[in-house]
Amino acid sequence: MITGHSGSLSHRFRGDSAEGSIEKSIGSLNARTATGSLLILILVSLLGWLYLTQASQVTTTGYRIYELESERVRLQRENAKLMLEIAELGRLEDVTARARQLGFVPPEQVEYLVVADYPPDHPPSGQLAATFGEENLALNSPQQKKIGNEAVGTALAGWWEKLVSQFNIWIVVQPGSAMAEGTP
Repeated sequence: MITGHSGSLSHRFRGDSAEGSIEKSIGSLNARTATGSLLILILVSLLGWLYLTQASQVTTTGYRIYELESERVRLQRENAKLMLEIAELGRLEDVTARARQLGFVPPEQVEYLVVADYPPDHPPSGQLAATFGEENLALNSPQQKKIGNEAVGTALAGWWEKLVSQFNIWIVVQPGSAMAEGTP
């Protein structure tokens, strides 16, 4: 009896352990499924969020491009209107009328001011001449022409050096230039 009883008890424990392991495996299967489903849901949500973010940026960029193109067209129209206005205001009749409104009148008598040695005396026709600064080179004879060509080359070199130095000075004193601002 005890054996029989113990047999049913052992069977009962074995049965409980089998049912428990089945329940444990079902529970762990449900936990794994739930975890997997949750990970899939998170992944799908993340992909959806990325897609919506990208679509939003594309839409925003497209709208900005549309605004900029509209602005460009508006500015082109405004530029064309201003060019037309400049052309209309630049007509000779309009300029003359505006000058008369401001009190300007055509001159009644023109006087010329004569400046001594201007333009500088030119050599007689048929002579080769070059003027550089204060040097006036007139070439008359073939010998002078040969020597003169060298003199012209020397004068050109001197003229070029003077021009370059004046240009460098001009660059330095220009407002807004790096040198005028004191920066190297």
